[in-house]
This record gives sequence, structure tokens and C-alpha cells, in this order.
Amino acid sequence: MCHGHAVKAFPAPAPAEPFDRTVAGFTWGDPAAEKTIAVLPDIYGCNPFYKGLSTLMAQKGARVHLVDTFYGLGDLPEATREAAFARRNKVDDKSFLDRFEQFCREEQVTGVVGFCLGGLYIFELARRGLSADLIGLYGFPQGLPNEDPLPVPFDYLPEVDQSFTMLVGRDDDSVGRDNIEKLEKMSPEVRAMTLKVYDGVGHNFLYKYLGRI
Repeated sequence: MCHGHAVKAFPAPAPAEPFDRTVAGFTWGDPAAEKTIAVLPDIYGCNPFYKGLSTLMAQKGARVHLVDTFYGLGDLPEATREAAFARRNKVDDKSFLDRFEQFCREEQVTGVVGFCLGGLYIFELARRGLSADLIGLYGFPQGLPNEDPLPVPFDYLPEVDQSFTMLVGRDDDSVGRDNIEKLEKMSPEVRAMTLKVYDGVGHNFLYKYLGRI
């Protein structure tokens, strides 16, 4: 499971401004803020966890866009991994990221944070050279199947020039422990990547540090 529930470390989600441009989602914060951050959620979408996170970042002074990766695909019929992946598989990855890149340019996004599926997108945005601070959590360096698939990160990471950070758990069975090990072994060759592997945790480990409600 990825994130879904609110956590004590985040405030209650504040009212947000919906947007529907090249991509869709919700916005918090002052339009004149110095930093503009885009959040790419996991396969469960724009749920209370991410709305609380976005509210917190807005309270810290950022303009925050929580992007609805699954806009137009409907709500999840149930909060299960199977239902979430069934909806995720309808997202055309390359097309979505083309539109997201355009959105980042239009909105002058200075930072992107991606979780799980969004973490995979961070690898790709670094490959594309998006000029922003990029941080991913629990990304998939082996890629994910899709009808409009992205290049496999393992195949291109040593050639990436755009700096990015990836945070993973050593015991992540969703990404695959062997893939985490492979990523860690190749990290010295990946000049652009700052990799942090947390021992004793698996997928979606962030809540262990924040605490569940």
C-alpha cells in the first residue's frame, strides 16, 4: 500500500483551488510565493495524505500544485492495490509527462516531489532535463509496464545530467529488493543522483516517521 490516510504531522487539508489546464489538480498557497512545487502522488491519487502535505508546504510559504495524474479516469471503486493499478494502467505515461512538462514551464515550477508512480516520473523528468529541484520517494528504477511506456531508468541513469534525489527503503518489496540493491550498486556511476537507502523499512516508509492518525 502507498499513502492514503491523513497523518498527525500534517495539518487538516485547507480549501484548495481546482485547476484544469495542461494537467489538472488542486492548488494551495500564494501566487507570489518564491517557490512553486508540484506534487505527483502515488497510485491512489489526490487523497488526504497528499492534500495535508500540500497544505503544510503552502503554510511554509510555497505555492503548491497537487497534480491529479488520474484526472478523467474516475474515482477508485475501492481503495485496493488491484483497483489502483487497474486505473493506473489507463494513464499514458509519455503523454502525461509531456503535458506535465509544459505545465511546469507555464507555472514556473521550481520543485517536483513524486511518490511511487510519481517517483518513477522523477527519474524520467531528470532524464528529460527538467530545470527544477527533483525529489522522488519509492520510485521504480526498473520502470513500469504501460501502453505508452517510459524508458527504463536502469538503462539511462548514468547519462543523466539533471540533479535529482531518490529516497528508498531497503526492504521495499513493491519496488523489489533486488532493484533497490542494483540501484545502490550503480549509484556511484550516476553523477546526477543523490540516493538515500533507509535500512529496516519498505515501501511508503514516510508514514513511519510521520505517524498515522
